[in-house]
Amino acid sequence: MAESEIELKLSLAETEVSRFRRDTALHRMKRARAVSRSLLAVYFDTPGLSLRAHKAALRIRQEGTDRIQTLKVSGKGAGLQHRTEYNAPTSAQEPDLSLIDDPAMRQALVEMIGDEPLVPVFTTDVRRTLWLLDLPGGPVELALDLGQIESQGRVEPICEVELELKGGTPQDLLDVADDLGARFGMSVAIESKAQRGYALFKRTEPTVQKANKLKLNPQQPAWDAVTGIIEEGTAQLLGNEAAVLAGTDIEGVHQARVAVRRLRAALSAFRDSIPDDLRKPLNKALRRHQLALGPARDWDVFLTETLAPLESEHRNKKSFKAFQARVQIARKRAYKKAHKALRSARYDQLKMALIRFPYQPEPQQARHISTGAVAKELLDQRLSAVLAAAGPDPKQLDDVALHALRIDVKKLRYAIDFFVSLYDSQALKPWKGATKALQECLGGLNDAVVHAALLDAMEAPDMPVPKSIRRAIENGNTAKIEAGKAEFDARWAEFRALTPFWT
Repeated sequence: MAESEIELKLSLAETEVSRFRRDTALHRMKRARAVSRSLLAVYFDTPGLSLRAHKAALRIRQEGTDRIQTLKVSGKGAGLQHRTEYNAPTSAQEPDLSLIDDPAMRQALVEMIGDEPLVPVFTTDVRRTLWLLDLPGGPVELALDLGQIESQGRVEPICEVELELKGGTPQDLLDVADDLGARFGMSVAIESKAQRGYALFKRTEPTVQKANKLKLNPQQPAWDAVTGIIEEGTAQLLGNEAAVLAGTDIEGVHQARVAVRRLRAALSAFRDSIPDDLRKPLNKALRRHQLALGPARDWDVFLTETLAPLESEHRNKKSFKAFQARVQIARKRAYKKAHKALRSARYDQLKMALIRFPYQPEPQQARHISTGAVAKELLDQRLSAVLAAAGPDPKQLDDVALHALRIDVKKLRYAIDFFVSLYDSQALKPWKGATKALQECLGGLNDAVVHAALLDAMEAPDMPVPKSIRRAIENGNTAKIEAGKAEFDARWAEFRALTPFWT
């Protein structure tokens, strides 16, 4: 039988477990005595991990003398997860697809699996303690899970709290999460046990998450649109946490910053629909986080786009290797700053504010505003801002003015991305291509300016930048700027030849 669940997972430090169990406030909320039980689950998939590719998880879990087969299918959600699960008692130790009583889901699963066998990929061994909390809006189930995930001899600990809505509203669940987070230093945990198990099985680095497309319609209330955009942006931000912390893929920081910029762009786009006391603090917190991630991105780009091209020419020079090592140290410092931000109480508060946003009641000021009306007005505003920033002769813009123009082009591009589903795809195509090309051209010019500043930052009285390296970087920057400005003229002409698709 299919069941829907809405839950939130919080990480808990092992040092806090004892205090958490004794917490008097928690005991006052509980409906009855806590119940503890051991749960041993085996997760199955095909050798090619077809279920994982479809965001599904299939397990058989031993609960005392009972054995339950469960198929979980991910739905929407950013932090607060919405999932559908299909549970059935079983006596077998291997999955039986006939136990899935939804014919459509059963057929979909058969198609996912194809001709491949189902094999065990990892296990979870958990001691779960359950409390049912009595809240004004309805009951919330709280589970403290302690144990481990095991795959191919590799083990990872589990120490987390799951909150599942059994009645009432998501706000009730989020209120409990806020309280626990403040008192026990808990933070929202993004990865499910299944996701962690697959990562352990494959021994892969965390994946990078890009923005997903959102389906809107012109008659849709503006509040519905902005909550959907915020939820999608939150999923992208949280989905890149692990990649930022791993630091092995530079796209992690990049996509996290893209998520922040998109979230801020959404707050600005729908400012007339969002109360100031909700919008302004959220925008401020997002900007703070964006600044914390900025240096890591700057050093990533400096290393890959400015220093890496010089390697073949200078790789045998000790001075180049020494300078390269110094730049790596600067990058590590920048990543430490980013990691500190991700582990801060401020960031935990930001995550909870973003997760809570879609569950706010529709503000009075947002009523009777349609998504189509917001889209047309915003696109007009963003285009006007780009033209104003460019001025009568864009060729005469200095570095500061080009940077300002780049930001306005980026805002226009985000606006187009938000509302892409409202317009004809053929009419949109030239605009998407032209704004992307223009933004990338301006981004290259801005990188040259930033990299010149980073090069100067590497100068020290007792450790100057070798003259040959400075000369090579400066010559490369000069060439990039000359090529970039020549390209800018062509990109700008292409952009100005377009007719607005939204009028």
